[in-house]
This record gives sequence, structure tokens and C-alpha cells, in this order.
Amino acid sequence: MLANLLLLFVLGLVVGSFLGVLVLRMPLREPVILARSACPYCRRELTAVELIPVISWVIQLRRCRSCSAKLSSFYPAMELSAGAVAVLSGWLLSGFWVVAGCLAGWTVLAFAAWQFSNSGSGARL
Repeated sequence: MLANLLLLFVLGLVVGSFLGVLVLRMPLREPVILARSACPYCRRELTAVELIPVISWVIQLRRCRSCSAKLSSFYPAMELSAGAVAVLSGWLLSGFWVVAGCLAGWTVLAFAAWQFSNSGSGARL
């Protein structure tokens, strides 16, 4: 059971990373899949090591390795939230319903994050 929850958490981190990219790039009409991730300040493309969910953000002390600009907490917040959704689905549900719970939770998370990031202050959330 614990191994399954850990696996779900890691899957949730990866999904959360993708959802964060989706939420931030879609309103700007930037490519979601074909474009490489880059620092939002200096635009340097990130290496594979810099793309490890949450861990790279902590190891780099929340800063870009090139320009030292402070990176937003939005990224790890999305990743950890998606990981929590996956763990809760795995804990509370079984079988097919784990997948359904994850997909439903991740959808709600993406819509909530999109609303928050596009409302300015997040007041409409």
C-alpha cells in the first residue's frame, strides 16, 4: 500500500509539473509540448536536472542557475498539490476509481490554478 501511494505521489508530481506549464503557457498562446522549459527571466533552456519536480526548486534555492532570479512558488505548489490529489485518490479509492479520482482532482486543480493565475490577485477563486 505504501509503495503504491509513493508511486502515485511521484506520478502526481510529474502531472503537476505539466499542469503548471499548461496553466502558465496556454493564456500566452505559447506551445505546451514542443517548446523546452526555460527560465522566465533570462530564457535559458533548463537541463533535465533542473526539471525534477520540487527537488530542483529546493536544491537551486528557488533561483535560476544562470541569472539568479527568484523563481515562483507556483511550480512546486502545483506539483505538490497534484501529488496530494494522487495520494488522496489512492488512499480513499480503489481500482478504476483511483484513476477517475486523480483525473477529476487534477482537472479541478488545473482550473483553479488557471483562475488564480489569470485573475490578478486570485480574488475570484
